[in-house]
Amino acid sequence: MKVLSLHSAGHDTGVGYFEDGRLAFAVETERLTRVKHDHRSDIALRHVLSQPGVDADGIDLVAVSTPVRSALLKIPDLDEAMRRIGAGAPHHRTVCDLLGRRVECVVVTHEVSHAALAAHYAGHEDGTLVLVNEGRGQLTRSSLFRVEGAALTWVAKDPLPWYGNGFGWTAIGHLLGFGKSPSVAGKVMALGGYGRPDPAVREQLEAVDPRVMHDLGLAEEVRARLAERPEFAPEFETAAHVVATFQELFTQAVHAVLDRYATRTGAGVGPLALGGGCALNIVANSALRGAFGRDIAIPPACGDAGHLAGAGVYALTYVLGQPPAPIDVYGNGAGEAPADVLAALEQAGLTARPYDAAEVVRVLADGGVVAYVEGAAELGPRALGHRSLLGSPAVPGMRKRMSEELKRREWYRPLGAVMREERFAELYPGDHPSPYMLFEYLLPEGTAPEARHVNGTCRIQTLDPGRHRLHGLLADFEAATGVPALINTSLNGPGRAIAHTARHVLEDFADSDVDLYVFDDVTAHRKGTR
Repeated sequence: MKVLSLHSAGHDTGVGYFEDGRLAFAVETERLTRVKHDHRSDIALRHVLSQPGVDADGIDLVAVSTPVRSALLKIPDLDEAMRRIGAGAPHHRTVCDLLGRRVECVVVTHEVSHAALAAHYAGHEDGTLVLVNEGRGQLTRSSLFRVEGAALTWVAKDPLPWYGNGFGWTAIGHLLGFGKSPSVAGKVMALGGYGRPDPAVREQLEAVDPRVMHDLGLAEEVRARLAERPEFAPEFETAAHVVATFQELFTQAVHAVLDRYATRTGAGVGPLALGGGCALNIVANSALRGAFGRDIAIPPACGDAGHLAGAGVYALTYVLGQPPAPIDVYGNGAGEAPADVLAALEQAGLTARPYDAAEVVRVLADGGVVAYVEGAAELGPRALGHRSLLGSPAVPGMRKRMSEELKRREWYRPLGAVMREERFAELYPGDHPSPYMLFEYLLPEGTAPEARHVNGTCRIQTLDPGRHRLHGLLADFEAATGVPALINTSLNGPGRAIAHTARHVLEDFADSDVDLYVFDDVTAHRKGTR
């Protein structure tokens, strides 16, 4: 079975291709165009269909999440599909025109696509409760689903208050002057570590008319009213208290809903999974995992980019009864041809050298920054060691250098770190690992200080031994320095999507303070060194 899976309209579009139950190829549009949250899905579709391993003429089924870009997939009864979905149907089975021929098609409701991907990361275990939580879906801002046998059942629609979903985060960002883009929530959340919950702020937020979620005129009136109050002034300290208060409200609201609906077993709370953009909230994720005393399944591409796989996962699992294989996070596009890497280095005036692990460790140990590219990129917004900037968390000033100077991010935003799984188990015995950098951990004083947030936590990625090259670098780096982790942040310049190719990396960083570039089996020093 060959299935084309699309997120065709809205932000963070992309396309995936399943063959015989395996996600064989996928790409997010923004990685090709470098435009963050790019909506031009036709670019990704052409790219995927042109790949040598993709049988464009042999596609048996197209799965697409809503909303649907009708000009891209000509679905004759799209109006009927959307009517049924608007009435609560999880999907609509129909046909579409692709490459001049008619192909079977499954139109999957936006929230259902999110839920299917989250359930997939939970192994579709019977009884799994899935919370889809985002700014706006097709029908809801938050939804609950349960895996029941071979079905994914919709349990509740909009069970969360306005301050328990993505709308609330966007509203707080807008109130504090951050705008309304899809990136706002991530910038705003980081402020919370610098503040503390304020009872006066909480009282005001809880008193907001819940209709603001559905009445934007009312929402604007509330925003204007709150903006006049001194406790909501946009100054940094005040804003930090507002965000800390909102984070507390958000976490408590999500916990209450999950606690109410979770499956109970003899061992305690049953399996839980999170989908939608709010599943990137590491403060809430960590608090929930601690409160329920169990791990929580979260896809690395839990936001709308995950639809490129979620629609296909739903169609295969819950329509055709053929659950796909586990999805490798390192599957965004493909590794770059060596000849293309060499051409990019030559054009930038850099000299290519064979990869030497000892040299990479030496640069890092000496306080250098490494732009690191390995194979296919990561699916989702987190750099997980295939498109990363790496640096030593023990070198004073490294956080400022990497975050503020190289990437020009806001000074208050934290950096993540990557650590070998077995080293993590020694430092955090009994704790669940975090392969997708979606949870935070209290970092012991003096351990990786430049990766330590103001509240003492660090967003850690745990790396298993199967990632031989980076795992080996971490081991060698610790042997040379005694430091058990490396700062790991996404490989992109200011305002741009994560770099996908050597040319992208060098466009962003060739004239910057990066000391060494690694492209699979090739390295190069920055101009004027070595």
